[in-house]
Amino acid sequence: MFVVDKEGKVLAVEAGGPAATVEVVKKLVDSMGGDGEKVDENEVEDEKAAETAAEVADVAKGLDGTPA
Repeated sequence: MFVVDKEGKVLAVEAGGPAATVEVVKKLVDSMGGDGEKVDENEVEDEKAAETAAEVADVAKGLDGTPA
């Protein structure tokens, strides 16, 4: 299991199953000052939908002859 931040920096590398992965990530979040607060599922879905819409728009630009 690898944990990588947005800049591509590897924050953790660990071999193991799902339980070990959860523990490594919990420790990493705690060490970074995170509060472990649960993320609102609706916000995550909205972000995913927005990203998908942007990707579709980019592809559509290329299909209609407009440079992507």
